[in-house]
Amino acid sequence: MFSRIALAATLSIPLAVSSTVAQSAPTPDVGAGPNHRPGAPFRAKLSPPLAEGTTLVVKGHVRDADSGAGLVRAVLDVYQADHTGRYDQRGYDYRARLLSDEQGYFELETIVPSNYGPPPHIHMIVTAAGYRALRTEMRLRDEQHPKNDRPELTPELVERKRGEQSYLEGTFDLRLRRK
Repeated sequence: MFSRIALAATLSIPLAVSSTVAQSAPTPDVGAGPNHRPGAPFRAKLSPPLAEGTTLVVKGHVRDADSGAGLVRAVLDVYQADHTGRYDQRGYDYRARLLSDEQGYFELETIVPSNYGPPPHIHMIVTAAGYRALRTEMRLRDEQHPKNDRPELTPELVERKRGEQSYLEGTFDLRLRRK
């Protein structure tokens, strides 16, 4: 017998927001880091074409921390290191801004950033009208960091295949507090 969630997933039927989503704690603010550059272009792909590294797709929602409602047109300013651990300080490789859609959904494509000391991570500065700006990061596990001190910032990654190509996919939801 299918559970309601399994049946809905099988049939691609959206479920109502559960009380666990509606009553979630805000995403922790960990600061922007020293490598932010304002003015990144609006696009959903951070890495340049044919970039070295493992392709990573990040999906998620920007939500109100109290109600769980999706935040429409939230701006995500996203940046990261490349496969060698370097940040582009001259151009906008591995930097982008994107908007959440009518349900607060966003999706971006990049590569898995290198570990240059701390666990590999992707920085996100998230803003939405009427909400406090959130400066956080999505952390990734690697051989040197198989566990993480911030599990709420470390989503599970799943390997996917499309034809002969494989990539990693993770879900990272962001919860903002009202001003």
